[in-house]
Amino acid sequence: MVKIELLNPFKNREPDTAVDSVNKLLLGLLAFKLAKISRIDQLIARTTYSNSIDTLNYQTQTALDVLNSFSHRVLLADEVGLGKTIEAGIILKEFITRKLAKKILILTPANLKIQWQEEIKSKFKEDFIVAKSPEDYENEKVIASIDTAKTKAHMDMINKYYWDMLIVDEAHKLKNTQTHNYKLVKSIQKERFLMLTATPLQNNILELWALIDLLHPGYLGTKAAFIKNYVADKDGLKMKNKKLLKKKLSAIMIRNIRSSTGIKFAKREVKTHLLTFSDEEFKFYQAVIGFVRTEYTKLEKTTTLKESEELSEEELKKMAASQKGMLTFRLIMLTRQLTSSIRTGINALERYSENLKDTKELSVIIENGKQIKSDKKFEKLLKILKSEKGKVIIFTTFIKTQKNLETELAINGHSSVLFNGKMNSTQKEDVIEEFRMQKKILLCTDAGSEGRNLQFANVIINYDLPWNPMRIEQRIGRVHRLGQKKKVIVHNLATRDTIETYILNRLYEKIDLFHVTIGEMDLILSQLKKKGSIEQTVFEAAINNDDGFAHNFSNAQKTANKIKKIDEDFFNNE
Repeated sequence: MVKIELLNPFKNREPDTAVDSVNKLLLGLLAFKLAKISRIDQLIARTTYSNSIDTLNYQTQTALDVLNSFSHRVLLADEVGLGKTIEAGIILKEFITRKLAKKILILTPANLKIQWQEEIKSKFKEDFIVAKSPEDYENEKVIASIDTAKTKAHMDMINKYYWDMLIVDEAHKLKNTQTHNYKLVKSIQKERFLMLTATPLQNNILELWALIDLLHPGYLGTKAAFIKNYVADKDGLKMKNKKLLKKKLSAIMIRNIRSSTGIKFAKREVKTHLLTFSDEEFKFYQAVIGFVRTEYTKLEKTTTLKESEELSEEELKKMAASQKGMLTFRLIMLTRQLTSSIRTGINALERYSENLKDTKELSVIIENGKQIKSDKKFEKLLKILKSEKGKVIIFTTFIKTQKNLETELAINGHSSVLFNGKMNSTQKEDVIEEFRMQKKILLCTDAGSEGRNLQFANVIINYDLPWNPMRIEQRIGRVHRLGQKKKVIVHNLATRDTIETYILNRLYEKIDLFHVTIGEMDLILSQLKKKGSIEQTVFEAAINNDDGFAHNFSNAQKTANKIKKIDEDFFNNE
């Protein structure tokens, strides 16, 4: 933590005259007394959220330090899992209560904007609107996806206002000074500025300079001066004058580390259940994957373009790429729904067939699927539920699977409650309360789970496995976080000889996914060399039986570990 020192009014003073000396002495004594009187030693807003969250000592101290010594600009860089969002919320609430901040903007990655909105609402009783149109910035409290905010219409409206407070989450993603995101944040007029990141150092030391220069322009000098003073190699991976740099950073950055907080996180036990299809299920699955491969091969061979008088060749290529991308996306979604459940897969096939000219082959496959009586995955789910006595959260990617599970569970005597992204805030609050007080089972989609802390449950069942590894840890993170008192048990359901087992064996187990944290996974993904989305990369690798992506992932993890070591050596070691 940062050591706070009061300024000495007598230090380096040389009076010009005797009168001037007396005046300066009196002013100095007055300033010294005011500094002591005005020092904040308690959080006046604490009573407004004490029933919603259990604040920890280091979080309270961080908020006090910001109020006393970092009143305008600070980088909150706690290690992963220590609750930077809570710290930011405490600071935000304090500034609002003290009437020091009225017009506030929070910029987040797209997948976190709802999480921020719901956490600030549920924990700190503050209502923020999520910006969808430029006019939304006329409101006093706004949350926006940074990718939305950087568009010209949104950026122009943001820059019309002077913001009392700006908060930027996942600030390490602003490491490149040439990006639109970086330029957006730099252009915003703001009185107070909070940046949040668990990994201020990622690829090299110069990224640290970029972050600090965004937070406090010129604080570490020019880029050239920073390189001269602190960078010891051409790759920016070795430092010099480390103590001096750390001292300068201590005046603008707060970093809490796990070892200094004394916090003990709950243990995590992972149980992976590899299932075997029945003969009829396996035959159906193979038929669908064969169909998908054929459809995808057709797309790969679509290279010829018809001439057009209205469109240039370049525009035609873009159109073809867009159409191909759309069709590829539909095949990916079809395959993902098939691996979620047979019934969800059949429903997806029926929708896909609506856009085909020749539906004969697919109609036969669909009809065969409807004849399947067994459901090995659901049978295993019932056995797990019988063995688990506590509250259980069953995650699935798709609402169709969620609703099927609700029906089948009810038939088998299990009462459950649904939670998904289609619900409004009030409905979500009611569902969570019903789960907390009455129900044993919560059926939850990924979209619905964002922003929810469900530590009163400790058992998670991944009914289907997301293809993006970040989603796995986000699911687990709903229960395995600060405040969890019990051991967290994670059940993964996957069927042999499917894309799920490809992902499980060649990807997730290679990086020990089920034991890494969100911050660590974010770092690994930032080092991944890929074209398009992770889902598309996984799909293409599985369809083509290509192990290249798995090796790429392993290499990304090795690079991430090197970066993590640099970060730890600098920030955690004296």
